[in-house]
Amino acid sequence: MMTKIRELQLHEQKLIGDIIGDSFADDPVNRWVFDNQKSMKSYFTKSAKKLYLPKGFCQITDNENAGAMWLPAGVKKHIPLWNSMDIAAAMILHSGFKSLIRGFIIDEILAKKKPEGRYFYLFAIGARAGTLGKGYGGMLMKSGLAIVDTYKQPAYLECSKASNISFYQGYGFEVIEEVIPAKNCPPLWLMWRKAV
Repeated sequence: MMTKIRELQLHEQKLIGDIIGDSFADDPVNRWVFDNQKSMKSYFTKSAKKLYLPKGFCQITDNENAGAMWLPAGVKKHIPLWNSMDIAAAMILHSGFKSLIRGFIIDEILAKKKPEGRYFYLFAIGARAGTLGKGYGGMLMKSGLAIVDTYKQPAYLECSKASNISFYQGYGFEVIEEVIPAKNCPPLWLMWRKAV
């Protein structure tokens, strides 16, 4: 049976949080911030519930092995402080205060580096451990970019793993800057795809 892509419903935050948390288990920047997979899954689940599902769109493969989280043009990556206390509490619970401080540092640096204007933002895309190389990431990228291209908008992402740069380049993204947000933090590559 052929794998298909489907959009998630508002109540499916745990599913996308679990998929992205699993797929980012070996991600250098996320390991530096969160220190463990339980904290990652909690963060991605709560972020999906508060921002990416209600204001953006999340897609997964129908076998639930891969997923992506997007924001459309004009929607900022921002969860108000009053609505993010549970995210902070979970980060402290699962990874300690260090996690919260590191998360704030990265968010602040990346907020300053975000391009001006309108663009779609790919927050996260990934496949569960053990399913890499099966083409799920490519399927999700094509599906998400089809939506982006329908609106004739550019797209932006922050790559946190050097080995993924060529994957994104294969879909038209180019590195516009390398950023090291803090001492001992692994680098991130800011990537841009022109509107087609």
